[in-house]
Amino acid sequence: MPRRADADLTVCNGFAVTTCHANTAGSKVPADPVSATAISFSRVTKVYQGRQIALADVSFTVPPGSTVGLLGANGSGKSTLLRLALGLITASAGDIRVFDQPMGPGAKGLRQRVGFLPDEPAFPKDLTAIRYLEFVAACFGLDNREAKARMGTLLRAVGLTEDAGRRIGTYSTGMRTRLGVAASLMNDPELLVWDEPTAGLDPISRRQTLELLEQLRGRKTVVLSSHILGDIDRVCDRLLILNQGQLLFDGTRSELEAQLPKRLLEIRVAGQLEGFRAALLAELRRPDLSLERGKIRVELRPDEPAAVVLERLLQLAREHGATIEGVNSLGRQLEDAYLKLITDDEFRGFLRAAQS
Repeated sequence: MPRRADADLTVCNGFAVTTCHANTAGSKVPADPVSATAISFSRVTKVYQGRQIALADVSFTVPPGSTVGLLGANGSGKSTLLRLALGLITASAGDIRVFDQPMGPGAKGLRQRVGFLPDEPAFPKDLTAIRYLEFVAACFGLDNREAKARMGTLLRAVGLTEDAGRRIGTYSTGMRTRLGVAASLMNDPELLVWDEPTAGLDPISRRQTLELLEQLRGRKTVVLSSHILGDIDRVCDRLLILNQGQLLFDGTRSELEAQLPKRLLEIRVAGQLEGFRAALLAELRRPDLSLERGKIRVELRPDEPAAVVLERLLQLAREHGATIEGVNSLGRQLEDAYLKLITDDEFRGFLRAAQS
C-alpha cells in the first residue's frame, strides 16, 4: 500500500485529495448514530464572481437511509448543490449541515463519512486500478488486510476484476466511471453523493450500477443526479428538481405526478365487445370507465397500480371472448410531470421578464 507521503505526489479528484490531507491521524471518524438528517440545506444561496446566481435560497433535508434523485437541466445548479453538500465550495449565504454538523471546506473528519463520484472522475493515467484504490484506502486510513478485502469485493461489484492491473489511461469512459464508483465506496461511507453515475455506461454496466444502488437502498444515504429519468424512477424514493438555481420540487414521485390533471389507462380491445362491456359495468362498477370504438379508458385512482387494473381487465376479456390488442398509459408519468414543472417555471420567468 502507498505511504501517506504518496498522497502529495498523486493526482486525484479534489475530494479524495482534500479527504486525504484531512486524515492526518490515519483513522476513520466514527459514525454518529443519532444524526437526525444526513444533509440539510437552509436558505442556501451560491453566487459566483458576485453576479452569477447558481443557487437561490434553497432549503431541503435528506433523511438518513433515503435515496434521493437530483434532476435538472444543464446549468440548473445540480453540480453546485452537490459540491456545496461536500464542502468543496462555500455558500454565499445560508446554512449547510451533514449529519447535523456544519459542512464547509474546513470540515475535516466529516468528509470521511462521505463517498463522492464526480460526473467526470479524474484519475492518474499511469496508475493501475489496484494502485489507485490502494491510494484511496491509504487516504482513509485502512489497514492492508481491510483494504485488500474491500478492493476485491468492489472490483467484482463493478466488473473490473480482470482489468484491475491495467493502467487507468487505457480505460474507456464507462470503465473510469465504474472505477469511480468503487473508489467512492472504499471507505464504506454512510453517505454517497454520485453525480451522473450511469453516464457513458453500456447497457450491461448501467444495469449493474442500478442493481448496486438497489442493494444499497436503505443501508446508506444516497444522493445522485442524473438526466435519465428511468434510472431515477427505478432507485430513488424522493426527488429534488432544480431549474435556474431554484428548487422547484422536493417530494415523492407520487406527489409530483399528482400535480398532473389525471392518470388514464387506455386499452385497445377486439372480439365480443358487447359481453365484455356488460361484464365491465357489472363487475368493476367504476364510473370512470368507458368503452367506445374498441377502446377502454379507465381513470386510475391516486397511487392505484396500473398493473392491478390491467390484470383484472385481461381476466374479464378472456372470460367473455374479447382480446386485448394494446395498452397505453396517458398522463401522470414521471417524464410528463417533470417537463410540466420545468415548462411552467420557465413560462413564469418569461412573464416576469416581460412585465419588468
